[in-house]
Amino acid sequence: MPKNTTLKTFLTRLPLVLALLYAADRALKLLAVARFFRRAAPPAPEEWPAVTLIQPVTRATHDLQATLRTRAALDYPAPQQHLLVCDVADTASQALVRALMAKHPRWSAQLILAPPDDGVLASKITKITTALPHATGAAYVCVDDDIALRPDALRILIPPLFQPGVGATFGVACYTNWSNAPSALMSAFVNANALLSYIPLTWLAEPFTITGHCFALRRTVWDAAGGMERLQDHFGDDHEMARRVRALRLRAEQTPLIYDVDNTFPTLAAFHAQMRRWFVMPRMALVPFMTRREQAASTLGSAGNLIVPLLLGLALLRRNRAGWSALASALLCFAGGYAWCERAVLKRSTPLGRWPLVLAVALFGPLEVIAGLLAGDTIEWRGRRLRLIRGGTFEVLS
Repeated sequence: MPKNTTLKTFLTRLPLVLALLYAADRALKLLAVARFFRRAAPPAPEEWPAVTLIQPVTRATHDLQATLRTRAALDYPAPQQHLLVCDVADTASQALVRALMAKHPRWSAQLILAPPDDGVLASKITKITTALPHATGAAYVCVDDDIALRPDALRILIPPLFQPGVGATFGVACYTNWSNAPSALMSAFVNANALLSYIPLTWLAEPFTITGHCFALRRTVWDAAGGMERLQDHFGDDHEMARRVRALRLRAEQTPLIYDVDNTFPTLAAFHAQMRRWFVMPRMALVPFMTRREQAASTLGSAGNLIVPLLLGLALLRRNRAGWSALASALLCFAGGYAWCERAVLKRSTPLGRWPLVLAVALFGPLEVIAGLLAGDTIEWRGRRLRLIRGGTFEVLS
């Protein structure tokens, strides 16, 4: 058979093969997610431990009052201590916290003021460090201020923490901001990928990091791991905390906790900057400490996402019915899996008008990831330009 005929046959069949591989990838991941969320919960403690929630609060564009209000509605059968930490100069956030505390007098909340770092606003690490002397719980839960916790959050997060061999617990984010196109793109990207990335990995390898939005440690583990000591010098504090827990021969436990994240991105530039940070930072702070098995599992788990943009490229190149049909089939698989995850697990729904952006994430999101992985070692973060150093430290460029 002539070479050009062989190549033509290969290119004709390739879209169908890729579409079938993508369908198999989606099916296996969805099966893994379904099995994970059907697992029996660990037994409830004979005596539920007291919990301290350490909550840095910062002026932001999200609805701070709405997210903090969810903390007062947590259903937990033991004492809760809520430490809300504001910058000394952030009088607006302080007033909001005081108003919420007055509105919920039974809420065991305390406002703590943190000093600035080097004459500027206090960092997240400084706020947590400032709160620690006031903490009394047997378990510490660190929660970012853009996180809305569902009422049963602590009932899900805490019991696994006291199982043998567990040093930290964390959950899965569900993004809920659809207010503008950049924010909607981020919500679509996270909701399409978080469940199908983190959960299937638990069947291939133990979690090698934690998500810093919301995580818990036993107080004894926190102390043994050094708490926030020297984390001020790390840009990947959640990765470093996970590494310290593993150094104690304990594991980080992925739990079925779903929490809501309200992040606003005013421009596409802000969206791209966040995506860059999300993939440059782990490459510099996490990958150097991963085993070959963990790296292989992570690569295998994400490789299937490249099939949809590859099918788009083939369809544009060949411009035939087979190519467009394969692309349409893959997008249908993507949309069906996305809708099932929303309905069955996240318990949230994407506004109908934002579904074109969801499909755009399937087509172009993997390319954004590749751009982040291939980017250099500089990022824009919290108003500063940083050069990241392999291993987790950094230097300020401007």
